[in-house]
Parts: sequence; structure tokens; C-alpha cells
Amino acid sequence: MLLQDNHLYEFEPFLLDAGSRILLKDGATVRLTPKAFETLLVLVQHGLQVVDKEQLLREVWPDSFVEEGSLSRNIHELRKALGDDSSVPRYIETIPKRGYRFIAPTKRFLPLAGSGDIAPMEVDTTVIEKHTFARVISEEFDPTDLPAAGRPIASLTEAQPLALPAVTEHRTRTLRTVLVIGIVLAAAIAVFVYLRLARISATSPPRAKSTLVRLTNNNAMDSGPACSPDGSKIAFWSNREGKNKIYVMDADGSNVKQLTNLDGVDPVWSPDGRKILFGSERDGNPELYVMDEDGGNQTRLTRNLAADGATSWSPDGTRIAFASNRDNPNPYNWDIYVMDADGSNVKRIVDDLEYDAEPRWSPDGQKMLFVTGRNHSFDVYVMNPDGSDQRNLTADIDDPCGSGTWSRDGKSIAFVRTIKGKEQVYVMDADGGNIMAVTNNTARNENPSFFPDGSKLLFSSDHEGNLEVYVMSVDGELLQLTDDPADDINPAWSPDGNKIAFSSNRDGKHQIYAMNSDGSGLMRITHSTAADSEPSWSPDAKKIAYTSDRDGNKDIHVINADGTNDKSVAADPTNDMSPKWSLDGRILFNSYREGQSAVYVMSGDGTNVTRLIRMRGGQAAWSPDGSKLAFISPATEGYTGFFPLQVFVADSDGNNVRMLTKTGMSLFVPSWSSDGSTLAFVADNVTRNNIFQIGLDGRNFRRLSAGPKSDDRPAISPDGSKLAFQSNRAGNFEIYVMNLR
Repeated sequence: MLLQDNHLYEFEPFLLDAGSRILLKDGATVRLTPKAFETLLVLVQHGLQVVDKEQLLREVWPDSFVEEGSLSRNIHELRKALGDDSSVPRYIETIPKRGYRFIAPTKRFLPLAGSGDIAPMEVDTTVIEKHTFARVISEEFDPTDLPAAGRPIASLTEAQPLALPAVTEHRTRTLRTVLVIGIVLAAAIAVFVYLRLARISATSPPRAKSTLVRLTNNNAMDSGPACSPDGSKIAFWSNREGKNKIYVMDADGSNVKQLTNLDGVDPVWSPDGRKILFGSERDGNPELYVMDEDGGNQTRLTRNLAADGATSWSPDGTRIAFASNRDNPNPYNWDIYVMDADGSNVKRIVDDLEYDAEPRWSPDGQKMLFVTGRNHSFDVYVMNPDGSDQRNLTADIDDPCGSGTWSRDGKSIAFVRTIKGKEQVYVMDADGGNIMAVTNNTARNENPSFFPDGSKLLFSSDHEGNLEVYVMSVDGELLQLTDDPADDINPAWSPDGNKIAFSSNRDGKHQIYAMNSDGSGLMRITHSTAADSEPSWSPDAKKIAYTSDRDGNKDIHVINADGTNDKSVAADPTNDMSPKWSLDGRILFNSYREGQSAVYVMSGDGTNVTRLIRMRGGQAAWSPDGSKLAFISPATEGYTGFFPLQVFVADSDGNNVRMLTKTGMSLFVPSWSSDGSTLAFVADNVTRNNIFQIGLDGRNFRRLSAGPKSDDRPAISPDGSKLAFQSNRAGNFEIYVMNLR
């Protein structure tokens, strides 16, 4: 467990504030997940010493079963945030088969009480000079930030002390002026704090915002959107001037600029963002052209009496894949070709009697998607870039599929599936697994493509009449309930579904907050100096149980939902955490009381503590009717010697334990559906976390979220219609809600 540390650690150009849990780079905040920050802190605290993996897991995750994959993901996140390279490290060095060590020269400081100065600490023989640390302060004060009685107001700033002359009338006036200023400042701060508290407690306007955003608004047809490699521009084609022409706009839909005066469709950016491929019939038949990103130097690449179209750049920008019917007497029999970027060295790589088109190179250049009509329908296939090893990714889908496109990391594929005559956007894993609908409406949705960060999809849709360009979360239409530079985590629905409690460090350390289910009516519940997290509502919604580390270790507290009567109910020298209320008023929790993590239950007042499950386990949750509980524990059967965490189910008395999931990935935080028939949980695949669902019979394993980073802490609403979860897909963690039906 990490001990309280208030030091500042400087390793140029970074400054790590252990007490406030902030990492700065040249004065700007560096966004890190809480566990990534704690991993960095442990490494920095140990200096040049090697920190074993087991020690890191023990100190950063003292309350959970975590496999090495989570640690690897944290190290990867830290290296990315620090701009470090594992092959030539400047900060974090990997010690094979052991662990990691922090190798950058580090200075350690201790802030002086009541000032912005920093007291130097002797570290080895390094001489440390005095520095000034400008803290990042939010616009809202906490009552604990006010000066104690008798403490000068001036001590809140770094102002120089007043130089007072001998006792004269001038000095008397000066003292009187200072006193008046002090009184005014004190009154102003008091009023500010009062207004701040009143504002947080009052009902604020809804803050929820949809992730479905319309980027174009024109009476004509806008389609074929493609995002530039850096994510700043979107190219598309439109007939707003009569003929189809290529346009470009900023990623938010502003600054629309026409690039072609003659006709053009299907723009595709080069990997370096300097060129745009497109199709045009300006010379009599469909051919391929290339132009500069600003529309200059428009050059014809193909010269054939047949039709050429549907282009794709190789990742290195040296070759182009396209489709053509040039070598077939049947105009509908298209094949796939590759050529050099200047149009030379044309070579056919797919030769089939049916339609084969829409080639898309994978980001690593090792694979290529294409669409074929060879199975009496249309399917998305994958193959090697030379045309070999062709494999159907949508063989299990009876509906026509097309428009396959890769995410930047090559792990996901977006495609279009035609259902009842309407195209819908779907995503799937690169191997064709975990297929999930992104759109589900009566509109025509087509031409999907990923934003560079993988968090959003561009597509065209006639959702509001004519074809327009839209952008939407890769999971579909979500509501983002919170929007704060801090991390908002651990969402928990109230029993009536009208409120969501969560934890946030927006005022320093994590505290418990509550809001209406639409994001309005924000209210702070706890006001401690410790970290409070993992809220859980009582059955009557009058109380909230949560985890706090205010006593040096993690304990369970219960507080009234209005923020009054806060008390500890499970004080124990070991860690108690992750409380969950039952229908009968008992609290399920996780504890290390017997030397290992296990599932316990107690009365609502902390009495009658009983261990429920004899095997190791944690993160337990009651079923809606209270007859069962779900929890996580290492698999009872290994995967090549690896025993990842799996979801287990047991009766409410701890009997009839069975392993529900069987996967090579570690799983976390199970959450019951409202009818108790399914469980949602988080699957950790090292580079990202996503939310999945499985039936209580072990069937119907399906994906619920497809975010590119970390989707965590799933919470299904009491009526089963919505899923709340935390995600850092937009940078820091926020609370999101998606519709489940």
C-alpha cells in the first residue's frame, strides 16, 4: 500500500506532486490514470533501485487481484506520457524477468507550510537549490483551504512581507489600510465559498452531451468523409454546387473549403497527410487522381477505358490499391489491383468471377480488407497484400456487408451491414469476432472511417433527411454526463435510477459526488482530507457506503445521501473496500482480514462480519433479487500455465460456486443486469479495457463497448435500459451512459 507522501519530485522537464497526485510538464498538467500515477510514484520513490513486478503489484493494487498485463499497460501509458522509448529509455528501464527502475536524475523537495516555497532535501550528495512551485488551483475553493483563525490573509499568497517604518501617523494609516484590505479579502473569500457551496448544492442545468454530432448541414448530399492522419481535417464529397466535388473542413465541421472545380468523389488521405486520392469522371470515365492537400497539382494516375475506383494507400505511401473492371467483359466483375503511387507497375492481386472491390490496407501493411460478392451476398474479407490467404470475416452474418475499414491500431474494423434495406454501421475485432452494432436506426448509414485516436467514427447518414457527415463514438450514441479536467470514476445508480453517485478528484483527492441521471444537479457528498471512492446506495437510497483511506488503510464508511452523519462501519487494521448493499440492508465487501483477499458480508452498522466465500475473491456484487452474488477470482483451470481472473457466481450464502467465464483475458468488476440473467464486466487485453456481457448460463458472450482506451466500472441501471461506465477515451476519465435497448 502506498504511504502518504507530500514530497515534490523533479526530473526535468517534469514535476511530480505526490501529495496532490499531479504530474506537470513545463507547468502543464500531464493526464494520467490514477493507477499509472501511483506506478510512477512508486518507481520515483525508489530512485535507481530495481522495483520487482510483485512489489509494484502489491503497492499499486493492494486491494485487487491484478495480473502483470495491467502493470504492463500502466508502464506503456507512462512511457507514452513521458515521451520515453523502451529501447533507449530516459526514465523507465525494464529489467528483464524482474521489474523496472526509474533512471532519470531526480530532485526531491518538501513544500514549506503556508507558502509556495519548497524546502530542499538532501538526496545522496546532490546540492539542491531553492525552487518555487506554483500549484495548480481550481477555480472553486474548499472550506479546508481557508486560513485558520488568526492566520494572516497574506500567507495565502507569495507576497513579500510589508516593510513598516517607525511608529508614525503614516504607519498607522498603513496598518489601518492593511487591516481593511484583510477584512475585505476575508469577506470576499467567505462570500465566494458560500456561493460556491450553494452553487454545487443547487440544481444545475443538464450537462450531458451526446457523442453523435452532425458536422455538415446542407440541402445537398455530403458523403464519403475521411479524416486526415493528424485528425485535424475531414475531406468529403458533395453535390452542393451541382456536380460532385471534393471539399475539406476542420474536424469540428468549420472552415469548409472546396478543393476541386471539376467532379470528384471518395477522397483518401495519404499517410503523411500531404496528398489526397480521389475518383473522377472528368475525362470521360471513372479514373483515379491525386492532388495536394490544398487542391493543387491535380494529376491523373490511371488511364484505361474501364472504370477504376475505391482506392487505398499502403502505410508507407509508396503504393495504391484500387478496384477495376478493366480485364473483364462483364462490367460488374471488378477485381483488385495495386500500383506504385505514380500510377506505374499496375498488377492484379485478386482475380475472381464475382465482384471484388473496396481494398483497404491494414495500418501495419500486413493485411488488406476487401468486399466480395462471391457468396451469393456481400462479405468483408481479409487477405495478404499479395492476394493470398483470403478469409471471410462476416461469414456468420446473413445480411450483405461492405465498406470495411481499419482502426489506426489495426485491432478493430468498422463495416456496414444492410438490414431490411438500410445500412447500419458495425464494428468487430480484426479477426472478425465480437461484432457490435454502432448505429441502430431507420436511416441509411454508410462510408464509416475511424478518427486517428480510434474513439470516434466518421460516416455519412440521411438520419435527418439528406446525406450529411456525422461523427459518433465508436460505441454508438453515448451521453457524456461529466465534463471536468479531473477524473470522474466509479458510477453507481440509485435504486430508483434517478441519480448516479461517483468519485472525483476535481477538488483535490477523490471524494463522493452525486448527480441526476442526466448529469445535472451536481452535489458533493463527502468532505474528507482522504481519498473516498467506490460509492454504493442503500436500498432506500437514504445512505451511501463507500471506501475511504482516511485512517491510513482502506475502510468502509457510511454517510447519509445528503452528506451528513459520516461514520466508519468496518474499521480493521487490514484493507476493507468495495462495499455493495443488499436488499435486506447488509453490506457485501472485500477484505484482507485473513491474510488474503476474500468476500465478506456484514450488517449495515458494521456488526456480524462473516466471510462468505472460502476461496480467494473480490469485487463482489449481489444479484438484483439478492439470491446470488458474482465475484472475481483466479481461474480454476489454466491457460498455458496462466490463471487469469474470471467471473464466478455463487448462492447468496456462498455455496454452489461456479466459474462463469472462460477466457484468456483477466476480467473485473462484474455488474448484474436488472433481471439477473446476465453479467457485464471489464475485459483487460493489456492495451485497453472494454466492457462485455455474458448470460448466466455462460452463453451469449458479447461486447458492449469498443472504446480505444479504458472503459471500466460498468453499472447497469435498475430498469436495465442503460449502462453507466467510466472511460478515458477523451483524455481523462469521465462518466458515460449508453442505451442497452
